[in-house]
Amino acid sequence: SLQFPRPAPWRNNNLTLLQKENPISEQGETIIGIYLLTLGWLSWFGNSIVIFILYKQRANLLPTDYLTFNLAVSDASTSVFGYSRGIIEIFNVFRDDGFLITSIWTCQVDGFLTLLFGLASINTLTLISVTRYIKGCHPQRASCISNGSITISLALIWIAALFWSVAPLLGWGSYRDRMYGTCEIDWTKASFSTIYKSYIIAILICCFFLPVMVMVFCYVSIINTVKSSRALTSEGDLSDRQRKMERDVTRVSVVICTAFIIAWSPYAVISMWSALGYYVPSLTSILAALFAKSASFYNPLTYFGMSSKFRRDLSVLLPCAKA
Repeated sequence: SLQFPRPAPWRNNNLTLLQKENPISEQGETIIGIYLLTLGWLSWFGNSIVIFILYKQRANLLPTDYLTFNLAVSDASTSVFGYSRGIIEIFNVFRDDGFLITSIWTCQVDGFLTLLFGLASINTLTLISVTRYIKGCHPQRASCISNGSITISLALIWIAALFWSVAPLLGWGSYRDRMYGTCEIDWTKASFSTIYKSYIIAILICCFFLPVMVMVFCYVSIINTVKSSRALTSEGDLSDRQRKMERDVTRVSVVICTAFIIAWSPYAVISMWSALGYYVPSLTSILAALFAKSASFYNPLTYFGMSSKFRRDLSVLLPCAKA
């Protein structure tokens, strides 16, 4: 008699009930599951450390530090809500034959939460670049960066993120399950409906291309200002130590925004390509979405690797972290 290979006992062997086609082998699914589990845990752990450090120093935080705190919160939330469904789906964590992800934690819920926290991170990174631009290129206007203005900005960040993530639930756009925890906007519907096309064009422009243009403009302007010797040294009222801290913060911000653009650009390009009606293989779309999820992992690494202040604060609060 024919012998069929036994499916791995830790995997969800009912994925075929959830999708018509499976573009990745069983071994590939397991690799994706391990990737999501590892990256999700590291992202949550790293961002939780950032949150812990900022919380412990809350009495001495500068207005711009609240943007860093907000970014860590949104990234930590992404690591929980953006990775968990894929892990549950692949490994069938609760042994419920897919009940949790088909009846409770549905694609609509997962897509909403993932997009909400992802857009909050994008908006926060954009605002960080604007504050660095003001401090680096127009230091005389730095007084406008106050607790009040940052509070209003944070409210607008979350209102905008909520608007774009709720819209598909109300019929302007829609979410689609691409398997392995990649519930995303259904870009392909742009070819069939003017309403869907308007949403997809609007969100691509307002939530990716426009923020990227703002970030690039801000940091290119800062670099040009530094090169023309009108940099942070023009702030005559700052000490050498304060100027060095400002330069360090700007350097860290540049790296974080660059990492974001690198992580999200493939997904944005593929999504736009799909929205224009061109065929995109399922595997390509899935891998681009999985790569975009890694954006929440880079920021804590950047803080630890490039910010001496962050390392000092970490060693004070967590003595075991001393080198």
